[in-house]
Amino acid sequence: MDERKKQILHALIRDYVDVGEPVGSRTIAKKYDLGVSPATIRNEMSDLEEMGFIRQPHASAGRIPSDKGYRYYVDHLMEPEEKLLSEAEQQKVSDFFNNCAAEMEQLFQQSCRLLSSMTNYTAMMIKPRLSDSVLERFKLVRLNHNQLLAIMITNDGKIHNKILHVAAGLTDGKLAELEAVLQQRLLGLSLAKVTDSVVSELARHLLEQQNLLRQTLDLLQELLFDYKNEEHNSKPLIQGMLNLLKQPEFHNVDTVRELFSVLETDDVVKELLAVAPDKQRGTVVYIGDELSPQGMSACSMVTTPYYVNGEKVGSIGVLGPTRMPYPKVIALVEQISSEVTNKMGGQAENAK
Repeated sequence: MDERKKQILHALIRDYVDVGEPVGSRTIAKKYDLGVSPATIRNEMSDLEEMGFIRQPHASAGRIPSDKGYRYYVDHLMEPEEKLLSEAEQQKVSDFFNNCAAEMEQLFQQSCRLLSSMTNYTAMMIKPRLSDSVLERFKLVRLNHNQLLAIMITNDGKIHNKILHVAAGLTDGKLAELEAVLQQRLLGLSLAKVTDSVVSELARHLLEQQNLLRQTLDLLQELLFDYKNEEHNSKPLIQGMLNLLKQPEFHNVDTVRELFSVLETDDVVKELLAVAPDKQRGTVVYIGDELSPQGMSACSMVTTPYYVNGEKVGSIGVLGPTRMPYPKVIALVEQISSEVTNKMGGQAENAK
């Protein structure tokens, strides 16, 4: 891949993304000042076709990029200035988040909808699990002799109430001691880290108070039951599925039916947006057959994580045709992810 071939491939992809029609050598020669004749460009395009970077959809047509060509473009040819959003686009995103005072659930829905509308593709989002929420306040209130109300406020602004059953005979003094121990050990921790971090500590501190220890552990088990259930049942957010129908690649009814049946499967969407701390470093682009589920070979996907307290807790992405404006989509996904992180008080730069 010499410099001239890189320039021709870059020009061909940019033109095809803009117009959606096969690109010929005369078009490249006329629109892009490469300093070579159409004949030279035609010869280079023949070489690029043999190398698998472009293909000819039918005889006498121009060329279109292959998945391999798009991959080379994303990895090697995209220039930093191509990923810059226009001032109007940047302002639109900033204004949205500056004016957004919604609860977290609404924030996720609206962020996903914003990304879909600005790309005109399908936007997807994995919400943070309850287990990733950090406890900011914790209170135990006695309801009667054997029932308590646990009030938990997490960093996403949600208030979680839970009625807990305790053994009779728990005095007000022991209740205050139990609440103090739990506050000391739980506040500032995510629910996922509670058991690992506090059980051994509680066991050491409460060893001489077996009854209180048993009651404390029972409370912890009840508190954690809900988030485990929620984690199993959580559904990914999807906005703008019908946007795909506007793209010429999806005018075939069978193609659309197969794709929509895939997207209706929650596990497939979760897999596409999976947050993999040891593997995913920032934005990831999947092109064509790199998307493993059947029926998605005509698609590309751009996804990036967002953070709470430096930990990756979810991800947001865009699914569209392989003929997508990768620089713009990448820039939008990254900016919206950054804004969601900021809204949640996260710090992406601290992520390991």
